[in-house]
Amino acid sequence: MSAQTPETRAPETSRMRGLMLVAGREIRVRGLSKANLVSLIVTVVIVGVLAALPTILGGGDDEAEKIGLAGTNASAMEGQLNAMGGFDITMYDSADEAERAVEDGTVDTAVADGTLYSEENPDQSLQAQLDAAWQAATVQTNLADAGLSDAEIATALTPRPLETVTLAEGESDPVTSYFTGLVISIIMFMMLMTPVQYIAMGVVEEKSSRIVEILLTSLKPWQLLGGKVIGLGVISLVNLVAMVAVGLGVSAATGVLADLPPGTASAAVSTIGWWLIALVLFGTLAGGVGSLVSRQEESGSVLTPLIMSLTLSYIGAIFTLNAPTSTFAQVLSIVPPFSAITMPTRMAITTVPAWEIALSIALLVLAAAGALALGAQLYKRSVLYTGSRLKLTEALRRAA
Repeated sequence: MSAQTPETRAPETSRMRGLMLVAGREIRVRGLSKANLVSLIVTVVIVGVLAALPTILGGGDDEAEKIGLAGTNASAMEGQLNAMGGFDITMYDSADEAERAVEDGTVDTAVADGTLYSEENPDQSLQAQLDAAWQAATVQTNLADAGLSDAEIATALTPRPLETVTLAEGESDPVTSYFTGLVISIIMFMMLMTPVQYIAMGVVEEKSSRIVEILLTSLKPWQLLGGKVIGLGVISLVNLVAMVAVGLGVSAATGVLADLPPGTASAAVSTIGWWLIALVLFGTLAGGVGSLVSRQEESGSVLTPLIMSLTLSYIGAIFTLNAPTSTFAQVLSIVPPFSAITMPTRMAITTVPAWEIALSIALLVLAAAGALALGAQLYKRSVLYTGSRLKLTEALRRAA
């Protein structure tokens, strides 16, 4: 077989170079625009504040409770409270001194010889902790009076903890799972809606200004459409990664990250995959239908079916949050285009059979391939047409 010559390689290289040139132009024009940068900054700040909100709201809970102790079991109770943590303990010689300390505000609460002193009714959680410490301290003192050694007392006061057996394997906290699924559905919806609108608007803008006629002298229609989808997809992906990075970074810095469910990372990674397939599906269709009109004010009419599909997919995902195992939720998470948002949302809140996930991916990929072919044909046949809005059937009948 003969070696490939530079001449035979040049057309392929030129095709890819043209595609990347269009994608780079979209990134520079849209991604580095003031509007996108301001929007990104505002969004990541909001995400950072939301991630830090649990710590901000609970900041006062870290202040140590001032406790006064007196009486026979004071030393033993001090050890119990120190083991619990979160207490500023002051020892007093008598119950009267401890009571006066509460009256003058030196301590918040005092315990002496079985009596709890407080200016007002103490918090139930605090009272439960003090009661538990008092009982443990009393048992410790009684065991010491009975002649047990410190080691024997420690053994008696340290029983083996309960062994936890989870019967519902793979199920996480329902509230946390619901919140995770809700966040995934919102992010998917917003990260698809924005580039879809930008792609259609960009096509109409180039067509109405007749710039597309100049561009097509050196580029193929598929390069223009594909470059737009890739460029705006990169911008959206960068925005998404920035939001996730800031959210996880702030959560890690404030200690909230450890409270997230174990499957959060895998759910986030899989969501990016679903989003990429859905972007091909909706993005290429947006470019194709956008080429049917020549004015920006007409773009809304041709985008309505796509916007409705995205909106219905989001509504279906919200329904799935409340009934993830229902037949309706199963169908929505398998049938495209609804599966693009519904399936990753459903995966975040319940265990989905592997065959359903595989079938959903296969059907969504097939739908994306069909949308790519249809969108490319619409764009190729309609982008140079000027005048009134073309109907879909008329566009498909036009010569390529």
